[in-house]
Amino acid sequence: MRTTLVACAFAAGIVAVGCGAPRTPLPSSAVGGSWTTIAVTAPVPLLEVAVAERGGRIWVAGGLRADGTASDDVFIFDPAAGTWTNGPKLPQAVHHASMVSTPRGLVLIGGYVGDALNVATGAVRRLDDGATAWTDDAPLPDERAAGAAAFDGTRVVYAGGVKPGGVANDVFARTGDGAWEAIGRLPVAREHLAATSDGAGHVFVLGGRVGGLDKNLAIVDLVEGTSVKTIGELPTKRGGVAAFWWPSLGACLVGGESPGGSNPQVECMTADGTLASLPDLGVARHGIGASVIDGTAYVLLGGRTPGLSTSDITESIALK
Repeated sequence: MRTTLVACAFAAGIVAVGCGAPRTPLPSSAVGGSWTTIAVTAPVPLLEVAVAERGGRIWVAGGLRADGTASDDVFIFDPAAGTWTNGPKLPQAVHHASMVSTPRGLVLIGGYVGDALNVATGAVRRLDDGATAWTDDAPLPDERAAGAAAFDGTRVVYAGGVKPGGVANDVFARTGDGAWEAIGRLPVAREHLAATSDGAGHVFVLGGRVGGLDKNLAIVDLVEGTSVKTIGELPTKRGGVAAFWWPSLGACLVGGESPGGSNPQVECMTADGTLASLPDLGVARHGIGASVIDGTAYVLLGGRTPGLSTSDITESIALK
């Protein structure tokens, strides 16, 4: 599906909405209401964070601060209590990393280390349940940043990203504490993409770009076993995205950035290619994290405008 970029509208003079490609109308997702901004803000405005749910709380690791420096902080948002607390600091400041929740604990994968935007790492760090410090784990086969990861119920799957020499299309997987192995390739190499899983053996790899914002993509790939195939395209091309999965919607791609501004769109696809949508985010952002807890989706932090911009915002919406 080819699309044409259009100008963006602005809300309150600061937040770009409706940016990117004009959208094909999607079937109603049957959710009620709209995205709500949570009153309590994050401790630090951040961009390009790694986010995962664990034990009914949302963990946020690393990221870029407003001054362009990398963070080694870990913050934990408890939706039930409406509070943010501090988690164990990372061994090294990192941004554009990925994080997943496994039966054992949290796993942080790759990213750019320090304040640089061109020094990727293959380091993998693990925070086991009950641990007070991160430990080194089996590294990726090579350095990666701005890739995407998900836990499919058995394996951690990592796809795409930036590697030494260019943009990657490799897909790696690891079961338990074993070494990473190559299981396939994305049909199109890309970075600043997102991944999510149904927890039953399917990983969806969505969106991303190959270089600048004018090279955004709307591709959705499905990883199952050693099969990696494209199952369709979403209406809006964008990178700098996050994703979550919900049974009635499939894999939902959230936010992003395009030449005209940050994206508010939330577009979803099931494994059979069926499209659906949620209401637009109240605050368009990129470099965000997303998670679902007890039937509520959360989108955290990220930049209001393309490039280096940050926010401390969390939005939520109830799913059906």
